[in-house]
Amino acid sequence: MDPRSYIEAIAQELSRARGRGLVLSPADAQLALGWHAAGVGLEDVLDELRRVVRRTTPATRGATQFRISLQLIEGAFASRRRRKKPLAVQAPPLSAGLLDASRADVPGRDVWQALAARAEELLSRGAEAYWAEAFSALKRTLRELPRERVRDLGRALRARMAPRPPGMGREVYRKSLQLQLLSASSERLGVPPREFLL
Repeated sequence: MDPRSYIEAIAQELSRARGRGLVLSPADAQLALGWHAAGVGLEDVLDELRRVVRRTTPATRGATQFRISLQLIEGAFASRRRRKKPLAVQAPPLSAGLLDASRADVPGRDVWQALAARAEELLSRGAEAYWAEAFSALKRTLRELPRERVRDLGRALRARMAPRPPGMGREVYRKSLQLQLLSASSERLGVPPREFLL
C-alpha cells in the first residue's frame, strides 16, 4: 500500500473516533509515515487505534472525551520501528531514490532534484524541516503550471478539506492542509513524485 492510501485510511479511522473531518496533525502524519516506512501493517495500526478508542470513550453522557491522537498508540509500534532500522541500511540512500524519481519528465524538476539532494540532511533536523521545504518546492512548481491545472488541484483539495476542529490550533491546521495539498498534487499532477511523500 502506498503512503497516501495508508495515511488516508488512518485519517478515516481517526475521523470516525473524533466525529470530525479527515485532518491529521503534522505530528500524527509523521508518525503514520514512520510506521509505513517501518512496515507496520495498516490493520495493526487500526486495531490498536480502536482499542484506545474503546478505553477512552466516556461511559456517561456529557463526560469529556479524551483527545484521540496517534501519539496515544505510538508506544505499541516503537519496538517494531527499532527492529526494522537495521534493514533500512540495506536500502539505497533516500536522496538517491528521490533523485531517481525526479529524473523523469517532472514539472519543476530542478527544484525537486535540489530537495532530493538535501532530503537526508533536512530529515536529520526533523521531519518538519523536510515538509516545509517540500511545500516550498511545490509552490514554486505550481507557478510554472497552466492555471487550469492549478485550479483543478484547488478543487480537489477543497473536496478533501475539513473545517478546523475546535481543539486544533491554526498553525497545526495550516501544516495539516499543506500535507494534504502535497498529497493531492502528487495524485492529480504527478508533482511531487510519490516518492517525495515518503
